[in-house]
Amino acid sequence: MKNILPAALLIAAMTQSSATAHEAQTHRHAEVVPIPPYSLPYGAAGGAAALTAAQSFLETFDSGELSKLLFNWTSDERENWSNLPGGMVTRPGLSIGEMSEEQRQRLFVFLSSSLGAEGYSRLGDLLAAEAFLSQAPRASRYGWFPENYWISFYGTPSANGLWGWQFGGHHLGLNISMQNGRVTTMSPTFWGTEPAVFTLNGVDYESVVDMHRSGHAVFQSLTPQQQAKAELRRVPGDIKTGPGKDGRVPELIGLAARDMTSRQRRSLMATIRLWVAIQPDENTQQRMAEIEAELDAIHFAWIGTDEVSTPTYMRIQGPSLIIELHSNGGNFGANARGLGHYHTIYRNPNNEYGRTP
Repeated sequence: MKNILPAALLIAAMTQSSATAHEAQTHRHAEVVPIPPYSLPYGAAGGAAALTAAQSFLETFDSGELSKLLFNWTSDERENWSNLPGGMVTRPGLSIGEMSEEQRQRLFVFLSSSLGAEGYSRLGDLLAAEAFLSQAPRASRYGWFPENYWISFYGTPSANGLWGWQFGGHHLGLNISMQNGRVTTMSPTFWGTEPAVFTLNGVDYESVVDMHRSGHAVFQSLTPQQQAKAELRRVPGDIKTGPGKDGRVPELIGLAARDMTSRQRRSLMATIRLWVAIQPDENTQQRMAEIEAELDAIHFAWIGTDEVSTPTYMRIQGPSLIIELHSNGGNFGANARGLGHYHTIYRNPNNEYGRTP
């Protein structure tokens, strides 16, 4: 496939890209939530479909706009993601609120083509949670609006070579990398929400709740002796490997999977898959096989119950895997009291941003 723009223009656009953040949008577009249905006009989600969808999306922008969207593969901008609201920390790229209706539609086709069905569904839940928060008294102050999510591209989207993209805002930092037409990693990816269980415009949502309950199910499957090894004494203040913590590898804690039964190990793998399956099947299957091969060395740690909006922490960690889930039991939005506030992270410390050590 050819690039959608002459190489010289693409290079110029990336060269002009700067660290200047764009103003957070405070207006609302009713069509953002619910997000469009999962759509795969370019075939199964994965590297090939993502490339075609990226080209279709990018061709709608002029050179000035592309200079805000496109960055060099090695740009430090890619590491400057955050889970804080858009009104507090803006991101490189262009936000949903800065796009036309056609551009927004093509953006969601790109996201469909680049994520698994489960990942896209979670994205819809997360943006719905942000729309819920937009009704809170402090929404304007913090920029709690579903328009305040930014996308940026790193490297030139092509069928060969390296490129990647980032989509993020409040409680979201997606970093997907490609090489030679295939997804190679989604590390690091931050996924959170406030609220976790809510109703918006007559639709019920349970964002991240299955991740919490799946982890609790692993803990409940353990014998008392195993639980004594897996259970932590206290809930930490937050996850340990979130934004700004690239390269950090915490100490191993909890129960090793080699000391679990086959049934317990299957339960642990099912929990891990909830994070891994955010990405397309072409990489989910390969990644799960890699994780299973190192399962004996993976540790599971837990503290909490299965109740939403209660203090909870889980860590699943192995040679190439770090998953953390944290619930602080509190809320910031006045309309989200008692409805849950979660932070989670997925990392492969051996392949972050598609740049293997």
